[in-house]
Amino acid sequence: MSVDATLLQSLVESAPEGVVICDARAADRPVIFVNAAMEKLTGYEANYIRGRNLRFLQGEDHEQEGLEKIRTALRQGTPVHTTLRNYRKDGTMFWNEVHIQPLRDANGNVTHFAGYHREGGDRLRLRESTEKTDPMLSTQTMMAYLRDDKLTGLLRRTYFDELVKRDWGLAQRESRRLSFLVFDLDCYLAYKETFGKNGADQSFKRISRVISGCFRRASDLCGRFDEDQIAAVTTGLDLAQASKLAEAVLGRVRDLAIHHPRSVVSRYVTASAGVVSLVPPHDAAPERVYETALKALKDAKELGRNRVVSREAD
Repeated sequence: MSVDATLLQSLVESAPEGVVICDARAADRPVIFVNAAMEKLTGYEANYIRGRNLRFLQGEDHEQEGLEKIRTALRQGTPVHTTLRNYRKDGTMFWNEVHIQPLRDANGNVTHFAGYHREGGDRLRLRESTEKTDPMLSTQTMMAYLRDDKLTGLLRRTYFDELVKRDWGLAQRESRRLSFLVFDLDCYLAYKETFGKNGADQSFKRISRVISGCFRRASDLCGRFDEDQIAAVTTGLDLAQASKLAEAVLGRVRDLAIHHPRSVVSRYVTASAGVVSLVPPHDAAPERVYETALKALKDAKELGRNRVVSREAD
């Protein structure tokens, strides 16, 4: 039994999540259909959304990993599911959980893309309600939702930075000490040249698990800081204690005994670390602490690698 087209349209228009259809054959893939839930989600009227590419919802926030996933899926004509930072008409940011599905004609050609949109902030709101009781309990919930580095499972750099800014503000208000630790694998370019990208990726994945396993408190953060770097932020440790923790992490990396035939340090893969510990002053930003930690890391490399260098914040 066929379903009446009017009934189908009514079903889509009354759907509880935002539904958008874009013309895949037209330049810039403009929206040709938008339902009421999408108007409510974004604050924009349907007449404004129709005829536009949905990238306008990104505002100026174009450096997002999810966008590359969407671009690839659109080029390949494949489904995609990701979460983006979007901005409502009033300027407020919201997490947009996006599902995009290609629609094909009888010959298999993609003619349209259907997008399903809903606010992906339920877990974030849960995190915020938890913070009212104890802000230190929220990090693991946030990590579970936003952890999106495909290789390591750690926080991506963008989200790591956002969480650091949040914790930085809390530490300023409560005079709480933060420690920044940056780990970088020694001679890893040579390791990649020897074992190839796949081999290097698998080793880095193992190493990232070991490093992140040293930062399991609810208040700890651990993210992929750069291609071969992992950064962590922890609370309540002075500089000596943070340095001791970093030394223990380097020991755990060495204990993996991952063979490295071209290392100038050891037969095995090793790491170096830069450490900074401070109570954030009210007139400072976390970016300066990053710079200090990276300078300490550079010193550790120049002193022979496989070691920790600690510095007071500049």
